Amino acid sequence: MKWLTILTTLLCFIFTGILAAYGAEEKDQKGEYQKQAETKLKELNQKLEELKTKATELTEEAKKEFNDQLEKSKKTQEAANKKLEELKSASAKTWEKMKAEMDRTLEELDRQYNKMVSRFKKK
Repeated sequence: MKWLTILTTLLCFIFTGILAAYGAEEKDQKGEYQKQAETKLKELNQKLEELKTKATELTEEAKKEFNDQLEKSKKTQEAANKKLEELKSASAKTWEKMKAEMDRTLEELDRQYNKMVSRFKKK
């Protein structure tokens, strides 16, 4: 009986250690992803600021179109920043879903930026 108690206790310690290690690894992945998302958002913001500077050379009609696209991108950026904050406080159960949403938002920002660049080059 004493042997069974010792074995049970030992198994509990082993499983607790495994779970703790898994949780730490997951936390590291979450932190790394958050840093990557923050960096991507900063890079896109910087690129948009550079485009704004170049937009002064556009015709009035092109500037209006550019500003409309820029406003749309700013709204998407705001949504991305909000999702990033939600991601930071997401539980282990909701983190994967939040990560997928963040990925989609970052992809949308990239598409909007590329669309603006291609239109800007045509004008």
